[in-house]
Amino acid sequence: MSPMSVQVMRRRIDEIPGKWHCSIVGTCLPLADLRKIALKARLDLPQSADDYHIHGAVVHTCGSSRVLSRLLTKALDKRFPAQIARFARAQTEAELAELWAAHVKAGDVPGAYWALMSHPADCTHLRQHAYGEVHMLSHLSGASQRVDMRRQADLERQLAERTAEVEALTAERTRWRATEATLRHDLAGLDLHRRRSEELEQRLADLESGAAMAEARQALRDEKAAGDRLRLRVERLTEQLDRLRLEIAELTEQNARLVTRAADLELTLCETAGCPTPANDPGPLDLDRRRILYVGGMSRTVAHLKAIVDRHNGEFLHHDGGLEDGSERLDGVLSQADAVLCPVTCISHDAVDRIKRSCRRSCKAFMPLPSHSVSTFVRALRVVGRAQPPLPQYEVLAAE
Repeated sequence: MSPMSVQVMRRRIDEIPGKWHCSIVGTCLPLADLRKIALKARLDLPQSADDYHIHGAVVHTCGSSRVLSRLLTKALDKRFPAQIARFARAQTEAELAELWAAHVKAGDVPGAYWALMSHPADCTHLRQHAYGEVHMLSHLSGASQRVDMRRQADLERQLAERTAEVEALTAERTRWRATEATLRHDLAGLDLHRRRSEELEQRLADLESGAAMAEARQALRDEKAAGDRLRLRVERLTEQLDRLRLEIAELTEQNARLVTRAADLELTLCETAGCPTPANDPGPLDLDRRRILYVGGMSRTVAHLKAIVDRHNGEFLHHDGGLEDGSERLDGVLSQADAVLCPVTCISHDAVDRIKRSCRRSCKAFMPLPSHSVSTFVRALRVVGRAQPPLPQYEVLAAE
């Protein structure tokens, strides 16, 4: 068969005879898309226009309105690109007819219908045949739709009946479950009463036979013996605790004496170690603006000690050792100090050890003082004043 005579371009809908516009628009475009196109083309339609009037207005206008024709053609081409491409490869009317028949058999009528109607080939007879098939399919579809609607109504009625039956069965099952739960609860209560009754019967039998009373007397004797043993153990532990308390008090007193003695020896050693000034001529005291941190001591002497440091060209810092100032403030003032003095008679041994460790970590000069007296404080200041800057670290002044 010879090839068909064809145009260069595919046909727009306004280039297709108007007698086919109704079937093309109704078959190939959903109503929702049709409404959007009518709105874009600004067709003169009331807002309340129904689907039938919109369809009629588009069909009536698309042959004369270039804007509406372009919008419809663009929407149809975008919707059916695969079908258009397949029909475009056909070279003869027979090939087009074969493609059309295959698509109809497969149920793909809308895309094939537009691809055939907009094809550039001159095949009026085939187009009229396709139009007739689509027309009859619409009648069959309408009849089938009416049957489906009746069938749907019947199915909906049956569904409502089945739904009501299911709801009734569900409610009945819920009632049975509640009844079952009540019966299980009652059964558990009856079982508990049965066990209690059996226990009471056994206790009554034991009482009547005298076995329970004998068992109770034996249990009382056992408890009394255990109490006597426990009482003796408590008395021995109390005596041992009293001895330990006495030993702790003696050791605490001895430890305090040793700490005081050690601090006195450390201060004496610090005064004499490397000192260029003769012992009988201490000379003037000049702290050279050094910051002296005094930890602990008596609160009533703090002002006097500060005056001494200020008078000898120093700066006085004080921390109460943890009574009120707290350990966080101690770390703060410790970072500012050049030397740390600590009377061991006013704070606990644990506190002194904690301050020593802090000074060791911070590489600060540290001197424990054997007492909180002013004379002891001045002796320590002379040690600090004679030391050449930078001050020796903790290990030197403490002479551990």
